[in-house]
Amino acid sequence: MNDRFTTRLQPGQALTLAAARGPRRLVVTCGRLWLTVSGGGADHWLCAGEGLTLEPGLEVVVEGWPEAAFQVLQPAARRRELRQAFTLRMPVGEGA
Repeated sequence: MNDRFTTRLQPGQALTLAAARGPRRLVVTCGRLWLTVSGGGADHWLCAGEGLTLEPGLEVVVEGWPEAAFQVLQPAARRRELRQAFTLRMPVGEGA
C-alpha cells in the first residue's frame, strides 16, 4: 500500500507525533509498532489491524519493530461545523 495517508517506519526509525487539540486514532496497517507516551507515560505494542486512541494534548513517539506502517485518523468535523463551513452567506438586502 502506497498512499499519502500512510506513514512508513524503517528499522531503527522513530517519529514523534506532536500533541493535538482533539483526539486522534492511530491504526497500524502493516508490521509491528512500539508507541511510547511522552513524559513517562505507558508503552504500547500494536500489530497490523490494531489501533489506539490518542487523547487531546498527548504527544507520543512511535517506532517500527522492525518495520511498521500506520495512519493517524482524525474525527470528521461535527455537522454544525460542516454546515457553517459550507453555508454561503449573502449580504443583507441581496438575493432573489
